[in-house]
Amino acid sequence: MIGLLFIFVMSLPVLAQEKASLSEAEKDEIIKNVSALLIKNYVFPDKAREMATFLRKQNKKDAYQQQSTYQEFAQALHRDLQRTHRDLHLGLHYNPRQVAFIRQWESQKQDSAFQQEQIRMAERLNFGFVKVEHLPGNIGYIDFRQFAPPEKEARQTVASAMGFVRNADALIIDLRKNGGGHPEMVQLIMSYFFKEKPIHYNSLYDRPTNTTKDYYTLKTVEGPRMPEVELYVLTSGFTFSAAEELTYNLQTQKRATIVGEVTGGGAHPTQSFAVNDDLVLNVPVARAINAVTKTNWEGRGVMPDIPSEADKALLKARYLALAKLRDSSSSSMERAELSWELNIVEAELHPIQLSHEELTPFAGRYGDRKLLLYEDGLYFQEYNYPKKKMTPLTKDTFSIQDLDYLRVKGIKNEDGSIWKLLLLYQDGRTEEVIRIE
Repeated sequence: MIGLLFIFVMSLPVLAQEKASLSEAEKDEIIKNVSALLIKNYVFPDKAREMATFLRKQNKKDAYQQQSTYQEFAQALHRDLQRTHRDLHLGLHYNPRQVAFIRQWESQKQDSAFQQEQIRMAERLNFGFVKVEHLPGNIGYIDFRQFAPPEKEARQTVASAMGFVRNADALIIDLRKNGGGHPEMVQLIMSYFFKEKPIHYNSLYDRPTNTTKDYYTLKTVEGPRMPEVELYVLTSGFTFSAAEELTYNLQTQKRATIVGEVTGGGAHPTQSFAVNDDLVLNVPVARAINAVTKTNWEGRGVMPDIPSEADKALLKARYLALAKLRDSSSSSMERAELSWELNIVEAELHPIQLSHEELTPFAGRYGDRKLLLYEDGLYFQEYNYPKKKMTPLTKDTFSIQDLDYLRVKGIKNEDGSIWKLLLLYQDGRTEEVIRIE
């Protein structure tokens, strides 16, 4: 939970009154504390020593003489840290409020009441799970937005979500709004998509303890495994940290197709440290080591297999899944059903725009059905039921709002007028309706 809480407080505004001036002794003490924290915790020890040495040299040359406030001094040190070794996760900031939060966390993190409150907060967010859905074509969909600590309640939520989609022929995991979290939750999610035999997929080197922990898929999980399900993962530029790890792991294990944008590029877990009462140092303290590539996605992000704008990634994944399921099916009924859904998804991916003039020939009465033309498009009305908006799938075929089982195709005369409608039903039936007006 510590990583999630620090991510939250990093955005807290600075409310305390800043000190008017900063003495040279205070500057020396700050540089001493920053250097010590880097050398003890930064993921690359040689770079930590290099940065600490550079700050001390700058200070001896009076490079920070003009900075008289904490804000100015912190910005100057931050610039020099980045000048020595560019790392966007590393940063020094003036934020007394965050310092207070860090110290409160350190004093309370072992307190059972405090831990229960953190679990309660996570429960209110449903442990990051926002939506679990069954999509047409027997495709499962899971949208979750953080990797919560895998406590008992969180594991039960995961098992429920996986149980809901257990019968799906394909599954889409949406990480477009997931900023990361705990590697143990990554391990749990990973395990559902492999067989019982543990597979080494990643390791995490921790600098403060100088230890490396190897991560394997779990031998047992609560609920059903889906080692054969066709799997797709959606990404965006916001996808970060643990969400990137799951994506990268599944990609390198050739277990999923990644659809979307290049991810944020954060493979080094970061911790916040109080330098003194006013300054916070954010330090990358660990790094991922993938079992296949022996490296990670830091600074580069995870490259999608199928590039797509983030807002179209779900449609693109649905299209890929439906097409693959259709082409591999031995059932003519299934192929027809999947083709039916493919037409809808393709029309949403590549909308067809018909002008008012192009829609005009369709308007009229066909037996007990009417096609009505308004400023915003064509509407279908059967008997005296409410009108339903029509969406063009091609230049002469339309889907109908809320009537997923029915489509309408206009049949033209040689002069271009529509003389009858062909009603197309999802089960393969067709019906002709002659125009009477």
